[in-house]
Amino acid sequence: MTQPPLPSDARPDPHLNRSGSDLRKNSETAEPLNELVSRDSAKPEEVDEDRYQRALQFLYDRINYEKLVDGASRFPFRLKRIADLIDRLGLSHFLDPTCVTSVSGAIGSAVPVTPPGRVTERVIDSIPLIHIAGTKGKGSTATMVSAALTAAGIRTGTYTSPHLHSLEERFRVDGKPCSARELIELVECVREAAEQMANESVGSPTFFELTTAISLLHFHRSDCQVVVIEVGLGGRLDCTNVCRPTVSVITSIGLDHQHVLGDTKEAIAAEKAGIIKDGVPVISGVTESGPAEVIERISREHSAPLYQLGRDFAVTDERCDDWGSIVNFDGRDCFEDLNQAQLSLEGTHQARNASLAIAVLQTFQRQTSIEVPQDAIRTAMMRLRCDGRLDRYRLPREVTVIVDAAHNEDSVTALCQAVQRRQYKKPIAFVFGTSVDKSAEPMLRLIGDLANSITLTQFSGNPRFCPVESLQKRMPDGYSGELFIQPDAMQACRTALDKVPDAGTLIVCGSFFLAAEVRGYFESLQISPKR
Repeated sequence: MTQPPLPSDARPDPHLNRSGSDLRKNSETAEPLNELVSRDSAKPEEVDEDRYQRALQFLYDRINYEKLVDGASRFPFRLKRIADLIDRLGLSHFLDPTCVTSVSGAIGSAVPVTPPGRVTERVIDSIPLIHIAGTKGKGSTATMVSAALTAAGIRTGTYTSPHLHSLEERFRVDGKPCSARELIELVECVREAAEQMANESVGSPTFFELTTAISLLHFHRSDCQVVVIEVGLGGRLDCTNVCRPTVSVITSIGLDHQHVLGDTKEAIAAEKAGIIKDGVPVISGVTESGPAEVIERISREHSAPLYQLGRDFAVTDERCDDWGSIVNFDGRDCFEDLNQAQLSLEGTHQARNASLAIAVLQTFQRQTSIEVPQDAIRTAMMRLRCDGRLDRYRLPREVTVIVDAAHNEDSVTALCQAVQRRQYKKPIAFVFGTSVDKSAEPMLRLIGDLANSITLTQFSGNPRFCPVESLQKRMPDGYSGELFIQPDAMQACRTALDKVPDAGTLIVCGSFFLAAEVRGYFESLQISPKR
């Protein structure tokens, strides 16, 4: 069973400007088109193919490829509509009452959704919820938190985006994606409410609003005891921000989605800090002074206790011989220490994410009295999988292949640091392709410092690819290695792999789309990826 192809009007068209800064996306959803991935994965279970296709098409039709945007003022995110949808589905116990007041401001202004000083009583039957924002690290942190809760025997729902292969990946209960059959039933339930709204002044919900509502409905039906929600884009006006959190998390602040969130880290921090609610503890991994001060100010305005990495807790890590690291969490005077925890994920940045997850879990325990033993945290960290994050494949000829979904300067920096830390032998070859709205220059500069060769390519599963001709023009002047151009992503990987010498290294990065398209090829060359 396959997911439907993109609509014919999703092809690149002349309405895009030369720089690619105008994005084709639904102007009323918090998810850019480049956050969707190829829809070609098979469904192992027996379900009604026609119903499945209709369900997916209903959702994807809510992505309006014909609406263009130009700057932050063109993003009329409406939190009232998603709150209305959630309420109609009988899920009002997830809602924060202070977030359903009139909200129509444009992203980029520093006005928080929740008015400072307004403290409301928590709904008695509400489900504990952990809300995670950040430029990078939020997906990994969400996975770590969820895995630890599940290891502690707590039924946990996790909503993340984008997906790599199938939409069902976004809606997980205890790590397991919802089934195709469940997705059909969820969409059909949400569709009825959405079609009613389409005939009213509130208007039809968008793709991301629908998937957010689907996630909450799935978790409610699955009797989840805790819900972990990853922000789609920004925070303040992201449609996940109608939920009442038990703990709020901001993993990092970097330059990404500037056309929506603002041109400075301080402006972006203000948007992401929009998830902060009155009296709700905040865990922050932001250490740079400018954005950290913004988060501290907004936390103070909301009387929200703030725990900051580097000030209130710290982490060190030691590289394991083969892969991953040993994490030492220093709780200082705020948390309980956790030492010598084995983390299966590679990179110092993942150890940093692990420290945030540990701080979140300990804060969660204080807020709810739900126990998450250290043994559960250790077990989760040791067994963790996070697809698309430094996936490692060991191939014949002792060649190592790494596929990573890094798609902005900060995430590519983390990738390159992880590669350098492992001291992979030269030569190192890269295959790189990214989305049209991404700043390719700093990413190419970073990989150019490591690469002996770079193959520029483009993915085919989404119309938001950056053409290889454009990427070629963005190559850094100082790059002295070999440069190859191959628009077909699979052929680019095959050719690059053929050129890698024995015991060499090939790294594929730049986009979730690219990672999704090529992972299967490298998996076919070995039994399973080694992590």
